[in-house]
This record gives sequence, structure tokens and C-alpha cells, in this order.
Amino acid sequence: NFKRILAKYGSIDKALSELSLKREIYPLKKAEEEILTAEIKRVKIITLEDEEYPYNLKQIEDCPPVLYALGNVELLKNNNMLAVVGSRNASISACRFAKEIASDISRRDIIIVSGMARGIDAAAHTGALMAEGNTIAVLGTGVDVVYPSENQKLYENLMQHGLILSEYPFHTKPQASNFPRRNRIVSGLSKGVLVLEAGIQSGSLITARQALEQGREVYAVPGAPYDGRSSGCNKLLKEGAVLVESARDILENFNFTQEKFEPKQPRKAQIGDLFEYSLDNKQNNSDSAEKRDDYSDFLSLISEQGEDIDDLIRSSGLDSERVLMKIVELELDGKVIRLPGNKIAKA
Repeated sequence: NFKRILAKYGSIDKALSELSLKREIYPLKKAEEEILTAEIKRVKIITLEDEEYPYNLKQIEDCPPVLYALGNVELLKNNNMLAVVGSRNASISACRFAKEIASDISRRDIIIVSGMARGIDAAAHTGALMAEGNTIAVLGTGVDVVYPSENQKLYENLMQHGLILSEYPFHTKPQASNFPRRNRIVSGLSKGVLVLEAGIQSGSLITARQALEQGREVYAVPGAPYDGRSSGCNKLLKEGAVLVESARDILENFNFTQEKFEPKQPRKAQIGDLFEYSLDNKQNNSDSAEKRDDYSDFLSLISEQGEDIDDLIRSSGLDSERVLMKIVELELDGKVIRLPGNKIAKA
């Protein structure tokens, strides 16, 4: 990913040059138009190298290289953030609870982070705003695109009294693949993730899983066993999430006052550094590497459902650095997309 490439080569120009990937990734004219649009819309473009880049987010493996920020950018200086996520089709009682707990927590100078979706997300943002607290919405669209349209008023309130973030360029419309990827930013900004009314197949469980992989705390509100909307939350509780019945359960469990966030040990084994590989492995895999080194052959290993990068390294017979660079090539050509959990899928 971008962070690893930057760490190894020092700059993207050097990486592209050394790896024979030099090409017009994004036309200069388009980039200039993007900057001009940002000035007109009063959007701050923040790169990984800028001081404004949020500290917590910078610690995760796949942090976005660029963020578009619309609203109060000063909020990014506060590392004390809690993500609140849950069902889009949430019950009235769950939305009320989300609103109340977001209000209570935001009064403690803790920023509420969510995705501005209908249901729990919207309730959490609203609760923080009602308490005159701070809240950040991370979009799966461009920062200038309101989705869903029913949240137009909430969007305007967030723009005036909170902050709207996105890693996507202006005018990016809603795409199904963008929202799961957006979730890593929601959890990455935060010191913990609270999940309310999430079913087993809910995108909120993706956020919870990413939070665990990032070393964040996961909180969950229990629900009735017969209500499918709570099956995901109940599963999280069985697996060790902190049970939450009030804001106190969160505030007493985690030290939100520390200045620099030190993530817990991730509960899932860390993926090894893709740039580290032994000479022995390279020699042992040389025969199969020749068979799989072709662009189309490598692409054939990747399904639309997604493949783990470690599995691709083993299956391809290529060394890890070459696999990573092939993935970069395929991404630049629009052939593959990244999925949560260090996976790649055909676009």
C-alpha cells in the first residue's frame, strides 16, 4: 500500500521510476482542477505528510494518502474520538439510544465519528450536535456529494458545526465498494468503536473487525436474541467486546484522556511486511515465478469475491515485493480494488 511504498522508496516518484511504473496516473490538469475546486468549496486537502493529518489514523497500516476535509479541520487535533456505527434500518429505540449516548460522550470532549448513513450513523451525529459537541462524518463519496439525499440537512449541520471527511475525489458518486473501504477510516480515526443493532451481515461488523485489527477497543450494545438486527452485536459480545448499557461503560473502560493513542495488541495476527522476503524463498519459488509472472496470469488468481494478499504470494510463487507491485499496477489500471482485511478483488 501507499504507506509501505513510501517507507521503502522515500517518494512515490522514486518508487514508480525504479519499478518501471512511471505513467500518467492522474493527469496534471485534473489535479489542478481538483485543487481549484477545493479552494472554491473551501475544502482542505490533507496529505499524509501534513501536520493536520490525524494522528490516530496515521498509525494504521492502510491509511489513506489524501483526505478531503470540509468543515472544522481543527477537530483533527483532538485524538479522543469514538466511532458509533450500526444498522441503517435501526429501530426507534436503538436510534434514541445512539443519540443519547453520543450526546453524553460528546459532552466529555470526545469526538463522535460515524459515516452519515441513515439509521444509527445519523442518530449519533445528531446526538453530538444536539449536545453542542463535536462530530466527524466519513463519507464513501466525495465530500461534495450528499448520500443518502434524505440527510441533506444533517450534511449542512455537519459542514457548519462539525467536519466531513473523504478519501475520494470531488463528485465521486456512491459505489458499493467504497463504503466497506471507508469503514477503515471510521475505526482508524477512533480509539474505540461502539456497535448498535448490527446484523451478522452488517457492514458495521466490518468496521468492528477492522477496529480489532487496528488494536482498537470494540463496544457493543446487546439486543434480543430473536431480533436479527442485534445478532451481530450479540456475536461481538460473545467474542469479547465490552458490553455497553450507558456512556459510563465506555468512559470507565478506556482512558480517553491520553494525548498519544497507543493501540492495543491487534487480536488478529499482523500481516507480515510485504517488503520483507528471504533470498531462499526467492530461489525456491523461481520456477513457479516464471509461470506466474505474466500480467494476465497473475490477474487470473484474483476473484471478484477477493483474495488475501498473503495467499496471493503463496499461490503465485512470486516474491512479496513483486506481488505488491503487480497489485499497484492492477490498481492503477482499474483492474482490481482493495477490500477490508488486506484483500484484493477484481474490479
